[in-house]
Amino acid sequence: MHIHIENDASAPQALHLTPQHLQQLLDAHPQLRGHFTLSENSQAAHTADFLATSDILWSGRKLALDTFSAPRLGWVQVMSAGVEQWLAHLPEGVTLTNASGVHGDKGAEFILMAALMFNFGIPGFLQDQAQRLWRPTFGGCARGKTVLLLGVGGIGAAAAKLLTAQGYRVIGVTRSGQCDADVARCIRIDAMDDVLPQVDVLVSTLPLTPQTDRLFDRRRLDLLPARAGIVIVGRAAVFDYTAMREKLCAGELAGAVLDVYPQEPLPVDDALWSTPGVVMTPHCSLDDHSAYLEGCLEVFIDNLVRFRSGHPLRNQVDVARGY
Repeated sequence: MHIHIENDASAPQALHLTPQHLQQLLDAHPQLRGHFTLSENSQAAHTADFLATSDILWSGRKLALDTFSAPRLGWVQVMSAGVEQWLAHLPEGVTLTNASGVHGDKGAEFILMAALMFNFGIPGFLQDQAQRLWRPTFGGCARGKTVLLLGVGGIGAAAAKLLTAQGYRVIGVTRSGQCDADVARCIRIDAMDDVLPQVDVLVSTLPLTPQTDRLFDRRRLDLLPARAGIVIVGRAAVFDYTAMREKLCAGELAGAVLDVYPQEPLPVDDALWSTPGVVMTPHCSLDDHSAYLEGCLEVFIDNLVRFRSGHPLRNQVDVARGY
């Protein structure tokens, strides 16, 4: 069978997979050695030629697969956790697996850091510093405060473990209302409204699906208490950023730590740049380029072994659910 590697020419070299690297990993597995041929491409103009003869695709860039002729293609492994753009163009019968969980360790640390920032009033102190204001505030420890964790997948589950160890009371939110993560309780999405007034920190790791699109509209944001801080590392379209900004400007939220935005890069004239209480990172807080490729390859090699053995693939995307 033929595996084609599609690299993103604009991505850092650390995220490029070479055929030589993949071949070494294949040769190290008796179950995989000698069963695959490889090709690689990073020029968009040549993608169609390679897909025409590919059985398996490893892709570091988004492709509208339904615009290509790929009669043999049966499985695509992507380097991202979010797959909404893939699903919009996924031919029938093609299996899609993603990189869910690869961000877990760093993402969990970032979320814990952001939660603690609210506990110690850092967003407000940063705003005061910019204005040269001396306004001490005194609070307590994080223990016992409530974190509502939207999404308890790879990143969410890892974050729940660290938050719980720090003493937070973590409530997970999932589609089914069930999860195996280290949380005090888990609820369904439609049960959130009753919990929101209790929340100290709201964390979103959610993917973008028809169910999560604008899930946090103005009505739900209004249910949060003024002491609540918001951390968004999932898809930006889950939130109404305009309503969130207006509540921050009115002092009706403690702040927001944002890593994702409705438009990226964020335009220089966007009001978020000067919104009080906002701490911004440019969509880089979950990624570790020194380890990300190897993490994705661990998933891929494991899946190739499963594929050869006829077992279910890891991280297989449910097309109906969107993740």
